[in-house]
Amino acid sequence: MANFVLMEYGTGAIMAVPAHDERDFEFAGKYDLPIRVVIQPIEGPPSSEQQEAFLEYGQVIASGEFSGLSSQEAQQKMAEHAQTSNFGEKSVSYRLKDWGISRQRYWGTPIPMLPCKACGVVPVPEKDLPVMLPRLDRIELGQSPLATIPEFLNSTCPKCGGEA
Repeated sequence: MANFVLMEYGTGAIMAVPAHDERDFEFAGKYDLPIRVVIQPIEGPPSSEQQEAFLEYGQVIASGEFSGLSSQEAQQKMAEHAQTSNFGEKSVSYRLKDWGISRQRYWGTPIPMLPCKACGVVPVPEKDLPVMLPRLDRIELGQSPLATIPEFLNSTCPKCGGEA
């Protein structure tokens, strides 16, 4: 049990690998838990006293039949082994990363798109960027502040001229 597990991440199951995850590394250090290195840099000597989590691809060590493989190759072989041994299967999952643009108030990262019934989702023309948010006198909890401003919500499709 850890004090930072996010149950909404994936299935709630976690893999604690302190040598190769920043939060796990910090947790293990704080509670003086052993840190077992299983991936080492391909170039240069392995670190006997690891000062931070090693997050890069490298060579797998201390991992039985997978030792000596590149970490990318080991991932594939481990997934195949789990599938053929009937205790797991290969899957791909994605995590959104922070966008490299600044955030605006009211709804978060701006995505300048207009939903049109005829054309689908259409980008706001470049000449109309940036989309400026309307000034609000007050914000009510429990609803999007923009949902109460029809002049902001109702627009025209730049492709067909219809409602957007």
